[in-house]
Amino acid sequence: MVSVEVSSGGHPVGEGSGVAVDEHHIVTNAHVVGDATDSDVSVTLYDNSVQPVTIAGRDPITDLAVLTVQDTKLTPIPIATSAEVRTGQPVMAVGNPLGLAGTVTTGIVSALNRPVAASEQGTGPSVATVTNAIQTSAPINPGNSGGALVNGCGELIGINSAIYSRSGGSIGIGFAIPSNMVKLVVTQA
Repeated sequence: MVSVEVSSGGHPVGEGSGVAVDEHHIVTNAHVVGDATDSDVSVTLYDNSVQPVTIAGRDPITDLAVLTVQDTKLTPIPIATSAEVRTGQPVMAVGNPLGLAGTVTTGIVSALNRPVAASEQGTGPSVATVTNAIQTSAPINPGNSGGALVNGCGELIGINSAIYSRSGGSIGIGFAIPSNMVKLVVTQA
């Protein structure tokens, strides 16, 4: 897991989470990086080192973005097949909610195949539709976007993407992009 920071003119404008999928690539949400340029995005690794990244690709339709870290070898997360995810199974959401890096929350898979609309940086009109999302009761808050939804073995089953909330905070209805979609998008970046 990494924390993703987005700035504009040297001032922070957004933050989220990311997941290392191989030694040099991190997956996050497209709405986390928005329309930022490479120089506007950095990641903070587990050892608190801040690394510059390049944006290898972003896909607003699936709400996924791939970042490349050049000078550091990352430890990738094992990726499970999301086709084996079942309603009721225990899960953990890992991320950077409200800037609190390394936060882990637990819940269950509440439902599968939910269509979800997300908005860029939490404002503006909906720009992406995540189809077949995994719904979870694990608390997800702003900053968890791009973080991992993992199964009981610690394997990635989804990338946290959105919450349903009238107040802006978690009410126990969160959504993740299934890992099978993540694998497909990463291979195209």
